[in-house]
Amino acid sequence: MSLNDAYNIYETIEHISAIGVRKSKQKIDHMIIKSFLAGVLLSFGGLFCLTVGGGSTLLAQNFGPGIHKTIQAAVFPIGLILVIVTGADLFTGNTMVLVISTLHKKTTWINLLISWSISFFGNLVGCICFQYFLVYHAGLLTYDPYLSYTIKYAEMKSNTPWYQMFLRGIGGNWLVCLAFCLSASARDLNSKIIGIYLPIWLFVAVGYEHSIANMFTVQMGMLLGANLSIGNYILNVLLPVTLGNILGGGIFVGFIYWYLYLAKKPDNDINIGMKILNKDVYLGVKQHDDIIQS
Repeated sequence: MSLNDAYNIYETIEHISAIGVRKSKQKIDHMIIKSFLAGVLLSFGGLFCLTVGGGSTLLAQNFGPGIHKTIQAAVFPIGLILVIVTGADLFTGNTMVLVISTLHKKTTWINLLISWSISFFGNLVGCICFQYFLVYHAGLLTYDPYLSYTIKYAEMKSNTPWYQMFLRGIGGNWLVCLAFCLSASARDLNSKIIGIYLPIWLFVAVGYEHSIANMFTVQMGMLLGANLSIGNYILNVLLPVTLGNILGGGIFVGFIYWYLYLAKKPDNDINIGMKILNKDVYLGVKQHDDIIQS
């Protein structure tokens, strides 16, 4: 294995800052298209999640809910893998990326607000189009056991207390943004996929919340007849989870890692420090190999 098989944490956070710059310099039409695509791609994972969840309810009855949730959660990360690898713009990831680049003084707060706004509503439109045309009219979830499971899934979230949805939103995007960090630290595709997969599997299995994922799963239940009004959905599901996602991604990952690894540290000092560190490691390993050979 190479000593440079992954970027270290300093390089990774600096790399994420550079990603924020690239995102902010995109043409508006590119931002809109990429945001729309992110909603669609994440919905593929949401559809897989509902299909496996609805089709494996006997597992919960026979082996307990833990096994059922673990297996269901294992298929959802495919959506985020598609989003990150193809360079689509996901709102929840942008809560971290643009905070880091803005605090790093590489982008402005206006860039941040534009990116967040376009990605949020672009994701929403992508989810709506996917669920309406490629799921509802395609008849993929319109019969049992998938129909009843999807409706129950949406109604369960709408009946969860506001503060719990908010706190689950914090944990959800904390893990999503850590998945993004692991992906950014990897140099090859296989490592990126593994880095994305494990934190996302964890967040879905334990029951944390993700605003864009809910734009597909909960809204799909509403489309299929769940007892949930648009107003109730916005106030009790979308709003608390979105605010929690912003806090989890923007503060607990974006701000904290900027503070730890980029704040008050000039770019040149960071680069020089990393080169020295890598050189020291290399020389230490080489010296060790020479001793063994002698």
